Amino acid sequence: MIFRKIYKYLSVIILLTITTNTHGEIKIAYFDLDFVMSKSKAGISISKQITSIKKNGIAKLNKAEKDLNAKDQKLISQKNILSKEDFAKQVKNLRKEALEYQNLRQKLIKESNDQLIKAKSELVQKLQPILAKYSQNNDLSLILQKKMVVIGKTELDVTKDILELANKEIKDIKVK
Repeated sequence: MIFRKIYKYLSVIILLTITTNTHGEIKIAYFDLDFVMSKSKAGISISKQITSIKKNGIAKLNKAEKDLNAKDQKLISQKNILSKEDFAKQVKNLRKEALEYQNLRQKLIKESNDQLIKAKSELVQKLQPILAKYSQNNDLSLILQKKMVVIGKTELDVTKDILELANKEIKDIKVK
């Protein structure tokens, strides 16, 4: 009986001690990384460079495709003129060139995607010190990405501030 009273008394004391508020306040903010990536000067520069690279790749592919189509048409027109062995040999060569075209196409797509990933990764790396400095200057304990926040007050959104700082400190990123 006495043991139960002591147990209840200690439980209440422990519970009150644990639930007491501390005076340290945790400040949290969030920002939209995708918005900063697409609207910052560096992000726009990355997009323009990647678009240019893709246009050049498409031009190469269009030229190669036209060449393949011309060779195909020429081969079709020579079907009755050439011997079966020569025709089969040229068909084999044309298929080989078509396979090379497909490989080139895949290579160009992969390279442009890799370049985009590297450039965006570099932008994120350059944003980290900006975020750290912003956090320190504004006494923030935590800055989250907006896509990780289910619901939050709009006053906690610091995207515009981060975008301004990014535009001041990161002018351009070269796509390699």
